[in-house]
Amino acid sequence: MDEGRRKRWEMARRELIHRWRLILERIEARDEGGVRALANVMDEFCDEAMAEKKASVGEVGRSARGDPGLATSAGPATGRCVFCRGFAETGGCFGVLGELDRRVLNGLWDEARRVALRYLLVLESMSFEAPPELRWRP
Repeated sequence: MDEGRRKRWEMARRELIHRWRLILERIEARDEGGVRALANVMDEFCDEAMAEKKASVGEVGRSARGDPGLATSAGPATGRCVFCRGFAETGGCFGVLGELDRRVLNGLWDEARRVALRYLLVLESMSFEAPPELRWRP
């Protein structure tokens, strides 16, 4: 990954961490609407994945059907998710969001907090740096 792309993904990760900290605050306040509004949106990784997809389509050209392949489907096999480094590294965001929604909607605030904390820890431990053995050396 080139330096510019790495920086964009890192900035997206930081913004996502900030948002999930806000989600934890809303969980502590037992604010169902606030939690769901913050959690159930296209996030910063979605934005970067869409940019990656557009760049890939631009490099490859149009598909055999003649369309640019810029569907907004969130399906992991056809949409932006296959271009999402966060999705690939975390095993997907949909499971986390579904777990969080179920707990919040059922008033299971301690469990919701654990789900959010677990995801936040994953985000905090992510790195978009190449492992040392794969880095280019002059």
